[in-house]
Amino acid sequence: MVAKNDGAGADKRDPDTEFTEQDLLLGRKASKFVDIICIISFVVSILVAIFVFMNVPLDTRMPYDGKYDRSGSGIPMPIALVMSPIFIVIFWRTGKKPDAHHMRKGSRIGLYILGPALMAVSVYFQFVFAEGILVEGGYLAG
Repeated sequence: MVAKNDGAGADKRDPDTEFTEQDLLLGRKASKFVDIICIISFVVSILVAIFVFMNVPLDTRMPYDGKYDRSGSGIPMPIALVMSPIFIVIFWRTGKKPDAHHMRKGSRIGLYILGPALMAVSVYFQFVFAEGILVEGGYLAG
């Protein structure tokens, strides 16, 4: 009877679940980079919100005259300014899983591009919301 030969010296690792040491090391580095970007974005968003809270009345509403606005009163300031920090925390928490650093080259490249881009967009919208509220509250001339 002939023994089944799987190939002498064949690599028995599953390429879908096994990562090289370099993949894991570079994945940890990418995760740490995104953590830092998220923390910086969160701090900037909170500082912008604190500045707005200190300089306009709390009952100020962000102007909104869009298609779905039925009341004409706008969005309350605390709700408008909490959206960006909430998004940043949710994005940051998704990268805190125990296996978050298990990435290959494509995932790392995507993370290095999408992570900072999403954080920049989030901080940009925080500034846009803050400007609208500061104009409406009378702090800035519109």
